[in-house]
Amino acid sequence: MSAASSPGFAIHTGQAGDDTSIVVRGELDLSTSPALAAALEDAAATGAGSVTLDLSAVTFIDSSALRVLVQGGRDLKTCGKVLFIGGRSTVVTRVLAMTNLDTATESFRLLPKQ
Repeated sequence: MSAASSPGFAIHTGQAGDDTSIVVRGELDLSTSPALAAALEDAAATGAGSVTLDLSAVTFIDSSALRVLVQGGRDLKTCGKVLFIGGRSTVVTRVLAMTNLDTATESFRLLPKQ
């Protein structure tokens, strides 16, 4: 899946066994967050045991995108799945820290940065 709501924005999903990976590139904001929400909803509807987000190419993230991360993780948990956030850009890391979402949260788990 790829969305062009904003120049340079794209979402790519992949499946490896029981795991779904979602790679996001560009700005995650009010206009692009619905595409991420849709990708997470699609992952919840599959047989995936876990979903891993790669946000290492995200150049901007706002509160609407944070809401999608929190709600999407909760929705996945309701389906018996786990949302992991793997790769994170400096911008994403900073915003997660500023909002205390870099600590334990019921919505998602942060994987160690590589």
